[in-house]
Amino acid sequence: MQHFLRLISLAIVIFLAPKPVSAQTIYSQDFTSGLGGWTASNSTAISVTTTSASSGYTTPIAASGGNNLSFGECGGNTEHTATSPAISTVGQTNLMVGFGRRKTNAFGPQVVIFEFSTDGGTNWTSISSDVSSVATTTWGVSVFTLPAAAENQASLTFRFRYTPPAGASCATAFRIDDFTVSSNGTLPVELAYFRGTAERKGNQLTWETVWEREASHFVIERSGDAKEFGIIGQITAVGNAARKRLYTFTDGEPLAGTSYYRLRQVDSDGASQVSKMVFVSRSDALFVVCDNPTSGDEIRLNVSNVDPASLQLLTTTGQFLTFQLIQLSATDWRVRPAVGLKPGLYLLRAGQQNQQWTVRVLVR
Repeated sequence: MQHFLRLISLAIVIFLAPKPVSAQTIYSQDFTSGLGGWTASNSTAISVTTTSASSGYTTPIAASGGNNLSFGECGGNTEHTATSPAISTVGQTNLMVGFGRRKTNAFGPQVVIFEFSTDGGTNWTSISSDVSSVATTTWGVSVFTLPAAAENQASLTFRFRYTPPAGASCATAFRIDDFTVSSNGTLPVELAYFRGTAERKGNQLTWETVWEREASHFVIERSGDAKEFGIIGQITAVGNAARKRLYTFTDGEPLAGTSYYRLRQVDSDGASQVSKMVFVSRSDALFVVCDNPTSGDEIRLNVSNVDPASLQLLTTTGQFLTFQLIQLSATDWRVRPAVGLKPGLYLLRAGQQNQQWTVRVLVR
């Protein structure tokens, strides 16, 4: 049996409090009746249009089609803003905001800043430095978890802000639709834990439910900055269960560096709840202990991009043990303890740059 640790892995496990919760819509605007209380600083550049109707997304927001809010590039070198009406979040916690988004190929190079205010627009807090960066010519969804500062506010306002280049066309545009603000209420799923680890075939996510009632599915969301998340998969829930259920999902194409993940739990009525985040960091190193359990005379290793000087062998009580390292090749190493190891559990440590990992070795 092989026991391995890729030095591409650094995972944080978040245990969720055993309190079932669900999503409650506080505010929603699909622009069917025009701006619907939104204000545009330039009505020529920012307007409600029926072209390029929203479509294709269903979770956590369903595309309404028809009208959408268009941010055109006309009126260059002047900042344009689109501002929501005041929204009350009094008594609400665990807030989220999401919307459908799309852009034309020619839109850019300006950024579209997304921010919120709790004091009538005097001060603004950034949610995203450029919500247009993830948009394509196909409609998709952007969802953000709001900080605690947005909770329990009598007047929460959102704003999109951008400055188009000179000489561009109004037809070159970024669009949004189905703008929704929600908070968490009651969802019939209780999570015991949600964790992520890096494996050879990708980043593996594992979670367990304590019980389920009328649960529909889990949506797996990923982010590169822990702010803006995109959907990468979906797992059908058991639905109704009085005992624990285990789920796994593998991200076969993880992001370079760190990937942030969260689960969106959806019930049969469409209510949803977002879990806490976990993250998995990857590098190019590999540290594999072969034939584990092993004998006490020699431990075989399969490695790459590991500093041999960082290798340590120690007991579970922290006592360092002397050994000889034999490098048969760049990837084939042997660890030979100075004194044969007695049956039991031992630890091998290795590092790369500023990271360190530990593998358990069982001696028979």
